Amino acid sequence: MSEHSDQASRLGSSRVDAVLRLSGGLGQAVGHVAATLMIVMTLSILLGIVMRATHIDNSWTYDVDLFSLIWVAFLGASFTALRQEHVTSGIALENAYPRCAGLMLVLRFVIVAAFLVTFTISGLSQFLDSLQTHETTLDVMSWPVWIPHLALPVGTLLWLIFEIHHFLRRVAAKRT
Repeated sequence: MSEHSDQASRLGSSRVDAVLRLSGGLGQAVGHVAATLMIVMTLSILLGIVMRATHIDNSWTYDVDLFSLIWVAFLGASFTALRQEHVTSGIALENAYPRCAGLMLVLRFVIVAAFLVTFTISGLSQFLDSLQTHETTLDVMSWPVWIPHLALPVGTLLWLIFEIHHFLRRVAAKRT
């Protein structure tokens, strides 16, 4: 019986390790995308300044700046949550009450996950509304507004994935 449970434990552990590797790799990709968008935003701001100084219409650069900023904010929030450097990613009650650390770990995860699921659903609703109404910006380029609206559900869904990553890692660490 114990041989069977050891084998099941190893199988479960290898699955958890695979999920952790996958979510960690996804996190690195998200970090690279956020950094690239930060560079795009910086270059767009500089281009807008030059275009304004030379009296060329630069209204479209404002949209690139704004869209990039929104995506950087939500992707960056999920990335910093993965790296555990986000201001709101921790409720430290498990340190205050060591006897209840397991319960506090689960409670923290449930609270954060519920918030992120709600936020993702709300963002998805906004995205779908802007997609159905074919909203565009008022400048020359007429950018579709669903582009920045998509940042909210994508960013919060990624954050939820990374919260699951940390929850699995902590649970696995408590078992050993």
